[in-house]
Amino acid sequence: MKSVKIGHITDLHYRYYTPGSSHKHKNRSREMPSMLEKALQILKDEIDILVITGDIIDTPGVVLKHNNYYMDLSTPFKRMIRKDYLTIRSMLDQSGIPWIVIPGNKDDPELFSEIWGDQPLVKNFKGYRFVSFHDRQWEGGQPRRFDRERKLMETMLADPESPPQIHLQHFVSTPANKIKIKHIYKEAENLRELCRRSGKVILCLSGHYHPGIKEYKEGITSWISAPAFCALPHPFLIHELEGCSLIQTRRLDIHKRSIHKNKPVIFMDRDGVIVTLSSYTTGPEKIKLIPGAAQAIQNLKKAGFTVVVITNQSCIGLGYVPESIVLLNHEYMCYLLAGETGDPESQPDAIYFSSGAGDDAVHPDYSDMSITKPSPALLNNAASLLGVNRKHGWLIGDREGDLYCALNGKVKPLLVRTGDGQNTEKSIKGKKIPDLVIKKDILEAAEFIINNNTAEK
Repeated sequence: MKSVKIGHITDLHYRYYTPGSSHKHKNRSREMPSMLEKALQILKDEIDILVITGDIIDTPGVVLKHNNYYMDLSTPFKRMIRKDYLTIRSMLDQSGIPWIVIPGNKDDPELFSEIWGDQPLVKNFKGYRFVSFHDRQWEGGQPRRFDRERKLMETMLADPESPPQIHLQHFVSTPANKIKIKHIYKEAENLRELCRRSGKVILCLSGHYHPGIKEYKEGITSWISAPAFCALPHPFLIHELEGCSLIQTRRLDIHKRSIHKNKPVIFMDRDGVIVTLSSYTTGPEKIKLIPGAAQAIQNLKKAGFTVVVITNQSCIGLGYVPESIVLLNHEYMCYLLAGETGDPESQPDAIYFSSGAGDDAVHPDYSDMSITKPSPALLNNAASLLGVNRKHGWLIGDREGDLYCALNGKVKPLLVRTGDGQNTEKSIKGKKIPDLVIKKDILEAAEFIINNNTAEK
């Protein structure tokens, strides 16, 4: 009797050459290269074939949907996305595992087609037929099975000579009343009915909904949405089929704990510390690195520190830019940081920001300042997610609010004289700020911290 073991990974949201990280902090984009490598090492002795059901790359929004109000970064970013796709394909090829990869809503359609377009949509393997669907989200953001994909499905289900089928898709088609419409096909019930009536589909595998959905079965067909690989504990599934039955699905986790667990942490402000103040109320055109910023971040990370940016971006609440442009600015900042050192690792491990503007907010939605520095809320959120050690931690800033955020967040304050630092130094004269250190700039600050690090001593 025919049998097959299928490895199932989904939603990597991978970024290495692509600057920045996923806008959702739980999605650990920049940790994906090492996590994928570990998963492939485990799977090569466990499975017959690997399927990856979409969101291979976490493509920046400026590439997926460029707004020409600000500078177009899609060209340089696409070069880097292409390098990431090629890197992943090389990793899969070198693993020796047969594989099938389909796109998700965070993949760039053109680049995906360029790098992965030689894959057949229909692959017969070990007595089963794998059918790949490249569905997309359409009006209102809801996924649909249209045109070529629907015709492919109808053709496969009508084939009297077809072996048992395994359908691969990014989006969800199981009944899920609590799932948002962006996750589930509008015609989900119709897709399930077609599979059930055909009697040919044994398994339908998907991703997209990050918590995952365990097996749902109608007739002989089982639908399973794997949990997102990008989030701790970086899970993947192994499905074992025998004949026309799903024998079992096993879940394996790569890392129970964050790779930053117990590492000393450096929090740092953005404007006036990493980049000049002129970029605060506009798009990426005005962003310029403060000299030495890239080298400082690189040095800190090589010395074993986790680096997290904590920044107040009241420019959102004041009506100067939307949140999407702040996110774009962060990606461009990371692009400049990596470009200055030639090292993609010369970027923060995470970036947290607030948008509140208090009484000056242009809309009540932006008046809340409960997470704005000097509140330690964002610092606490980052520390909780990453599991870092604050005992030997610092916050580098150029304003008084940064210094008190450090104290409130139980790390030591370090003031730099760039940005508003010199004015802050004058304004705090005579105030008792415990453990305060003052340095010329972020590079000098990093050197001081590394030379005085007692975490390893």
